[in-house]
Formats: sequence, structure tokens, C-alpha cells
Amino acid sequence: MDLRLKYAPTPEHAADLADTCVEAAKRISGLNLDYSPESLALVDRQLDRFAGEGQDSSKIASTLFCFGCYVGEVLVRNLGGHWIAVKDPAMERLAGFPMVVMMENGDWWNPIGKVFKRLDDGASESLEYLFAVAAGGRSARHS
Repeated sequence: MDLRLKYAPTPEHAADLADTCVEAAKRISGLNLDYSPESLALVDRQLDRFAGEGQDSSKIASTLFCFGCYVGEVLVRNLGGHWIAVKDPAMERLAGFPMVVMMENGDWWNPIGKVFKRLDDGASESLEYLFAVAAGGRSARHS
């Protein structure tokens, strides 16, 4: 996957990448992403637009990665937790991306992977639902 990001794809830069997403979404699509759980519906709709345009996740990987950082920041800012680097080989195989969000209860979430799945698999991979499950504290370590 060819990622062309303004910042390195590391936990230290996740918030910067999310801010990049917010700025680009406003400038390009007129979306007002405010890090609220409700804003995830806007991201779901934007991903539906990408799918409707025939976008392939491998061709817009950088954009999707930044949207994933945004989704992760919604989790972090509203539910607690923090970004961690994926270092364990088993976790790396599950996540498929270099970082995930670790919650205070030990659950981890893969918002970057979820955004890619949302584009590829459609509404069944709802980002609003991801937040609802995370907010409920249910364990879903591979989401």
C-alpha cells in the first residue's frame, strides 16, 4: 500500500493526521467534522460517495488512512484511550495497520482498518456502529 501522508503513520502523529482529514474534508467536500460521535455519520456518507464513484481503497489509501485516524480520534476524545503502535506479530496480522486505539479497559480498536472495510464492504461496516459498540464497552478486538 502506497501511503503518501503529511506525517508519519505513528501514534504520535495520529491527531495530526486526523486534523489533516478535517481540513481536507471541509475544503474538498464541505464536511464539518468536529470529533463528535455524530460526525461519524458524515464519514460513513463520504465513504459511500467514494464507493459510488468507484473508488478503490488501494488508490485512495492515504485519504482512507487519514479518515481512520479521524475515527480513532473520535474514540480517543470521547471515550478515552490512546493510540499505540502495533508491535506484537499476532496483533499486527489482525490489525493490518501500524497503530490501533487502546481503551482503558484493555480493548483495542482498529479504526483505520474499519474505514478501509467500510469502503470495501459498505454499510454493514458502519462507523457509527463501531462507536456505539466501543462506547458500550463490549470487547471486539478485531473491529
